Amino acid sequence: TTLALLVSSAATVGAFTTPRTSFSPTIISAPVLQLQPIAQRTCVSTPLQLLKNDMTTAESKPLLKAVEKPADIDNGKNDLIAPTIYALYTAALIYIIYQLRDAIVAPTLGSFALSFVTGALIWDNLIISIGSFFFKDIDTNPKKYQILKWLSYPRFTFHAVGVPLQCITVAEMGKFAGVGFLQSDIVQIGIMVAAVALAIADRVKFAKSPGIEQTIWDKPPFGALERDLVKFGYVEPDFAYVIPAIILALSNLLVGIAALKAGTDPEVAKWMIFAGLSALIGNALPGNINTFSGNLGEAGMQFCLLEAARIVYGGM
Repeated sequence: TTLALLVSSAATVGAFTTPRTSFSPTIISAPVLQLQPIAQRTCVSTPLQLLKNDMTTAESKPLLKAVEKPADIDNGKNDLIAPTIYALYTAALIYIIYQLRDAIVAPTLGSFALSFVTGALIWDNLIISIGSFFFKDIDTNPKKYQILKWLSYPRFTFHAVGVPLQCITVAEMGKFAGVGFLQSDIVQIGIMVAAVALAIADRVKFAKSPGIEQTIWDKPPFGALERDLVKFGYVEPDFAYVIPAIILALSNLLVGIAALKAGTDPEVAKWMIFAGLSALIGNALPGNINTFSGNLGEAGMQFCLLEAARIVYGGM
């Protein structure tokens, strides 16, 4: 009788003291968990916790494969934060293009390019925002996938065509601000031709590429805010696609510095320098931060050029 009581008590204590496992049946059956000694797994909670803590050790990598795709891991943040940021960028750019309408009294090719690029950035940020709000289920909804994909094509085309053309805006502003070599009509025409050629070359390269596909942040840090964005990107990203943006940012900066030295209109010069720095810094930040800082830098560049345009194209 005593022995029976002891066995019964041990079973009861074991029932209440043995911790419940949070592993799913799929994970328990993973060979990597069966082969590991218990002593090696005492510090491991669950594969999800490893991913959320951004662990990328040799221990977490097999767990990652055993659980699910990295893209399926929740980053632990509210899903509305990331698309709301892009909605705010969109609102800021709408304000800028509305102000441009009143600021441009003497329209030129450069002022048109400035407005066009601002409109292209509105579309860019808007599609990323609404995609992340309303197209969360595109993995299981082919119709929504195709709709968002076709809405995304203009994002890349408008941006790729407009960015080189905005170099014409920079040239016109530099001429207004007294930059010596930009006073030449031949130089101005040359910049126009080069900008158009660069835009065409970019789109020809894209036409020969595999196109675009849904892009997901599937690498550390797994808590990246970008993981909540539903958007498309190039199937084969190429440094050549960002060359026009780099040229535009550097053109703003260098022409602005030259204009400041010329001393004809320091106000325009300062806004051009700020525009170049905004674009360069925004796009220079690393990794998953760049997704947000890059678009913020572009919006900042357009705002600075808006202020310069009030003087150059508004007769102030």
